[in-house]
This record gives sequence, C-alpha cells and structure tokens, in this order.
Amino acid sequence: MEEYEQNIKNGDAFVKKEKFMDAIREYTKAYDAISEDDIKAEICYKLSQCYSSLDHKSTENPLKYAEESLELHHKLGDNELEVMDLINIGYIYLDSGKREDGISYFNKAIEAADAIKDVTLFALSNNAKAEALSSLKSKQAEAMKIYDNVLELTEKSEDWENYFEALYGKISILRDADINAAFDAGKAGLDKIDTVMNTIKTKKDKKEFKDSVSYLYDSVSDIAMELENIDEAMKIASRSKE
Repeated sequence: MEEYEQNIKNGDAFVKKEKFMDAIREYTKAYDAISEDDIKAEICYKLSQCYSSLDHKSTENPLKYAEESLELHHKLGDNELEVMDLINIGYIYLDSGKREDGISYFNKAIEAADAIKDVTLFALSNNAKAEALSSLKSKQAEAMKIYDNVLELTEKSEDWENYFEALYGKISILRDADINAAFDAGKAGLDKIDTVMNTIKTKKDKKEFKDSVSYLYDSVSDIAMELENIDEAMKIASRSKE
C-alpha cells in the first residue's frame, strides 16, 4: 500500500469517529503527495466535507476544496461526480446559513443530472433543493411538490434511498401543518418498507436496508408519542427491530 493510500484510509477511519481535525491532517498529507487528478479530486471532496463538519459557519476551506474537486471532475469529464460536487457545494452554503446560494447550486445539480439522464442523481438533487426550501414556511408548498415528484419518480425506478428520504421530508412538513396526516403518511411509509423488504432475498441485505431507513421508524414513533399514542409508539419501536 502506498503511503498516500494509508493516509486516506487513516482519514476515513477518523471521519467515522467524527475526529475531523485528525482526518484533515491525514487527507492533507495524501493531497500533498499525489498528482493524479482523479485521486486528488476524491481527496478534495473529503477535505471539503471535513472542514464543513468542523465549522459549518466558515465556508472558506470547504469551498476551496469543493470547487477544486468540481474543477478536476470537469477536467476528467466525470459528469456524475460533477453533480455530486454541485450538491456538496450547495450543502456547504446551506449549512452556513446561505440558503439562496445553496439552492442555486442545487438547481445547477438538477440541470446537470437531467442533462446526463441520471435518475438517481436527479432525485438526490431535488431532495436537496426541497430540504432547503422546507425550512421556509412560504416555500413549503413548493418543497412538498418536489417531494411528491421525487416519490413518484423513485418508486418507478425503485430508488428506495431517495424515495424514503423524500417521504421523510414530506412527513416533516406535514408534521407542522397536520400531525395526523403526518402520522398516516408515516405509517404508510413503514408499510412500504415491509413491501420492499419482501423483495430482498438475503438476510444481510434485508438488515442493511432496514438499518438505512431506521430514521423513518424513529420519526413515526416520535409522532405517535406527540399524539400521546403510547401503544402505537411501542408497536413501531418493536416493528423496527423485527
């Protein structure tokens, strides 16, 4: 294993432990050691996310590396990773409180994903935009429309990761406006999880899928508690462990 590969591996391990400063130190060593554009772009992406996680309000370092990653992926002609870079930059702006700048980059990501006809990235970009819009009362109807479109699109393509992310976003909006409607949508979502589970063959894959949507069980259980429906909340908690 090359030294820079060990640095990247070390950095990844530190990220899992949320030791972002240590990860930055390892990734920077790798960044300084290599010249290959594809590997450098990968490291830039990781550095941008670490700097953003370290301090959401400061955009200088996150944007520096995110924009370099975008430039390198453009140079390499890697359209899919360009879309991911645009989403990454959008979230850097969004997390720092610059919502409009974030939405601008999410729109760019939507356009880029649509241009290459990548349904998964198109859904991912739209979910990001809807998330940004949903924090504004005046934009929640627009966000809801986007989520509904993503739900329809991803159900057809069986992109369940983006499907349940969109459903979670929709439930979060409904929760403020009509908690009973949010609860109904949540329970329907849990039924949908069961339906998808029945199409998965191995126990390992079933577990991985259920773990990936555990946030939905938590959300619906919280709503049940808010409605003071303790029995239902306990049933949902038990159902998540089945």
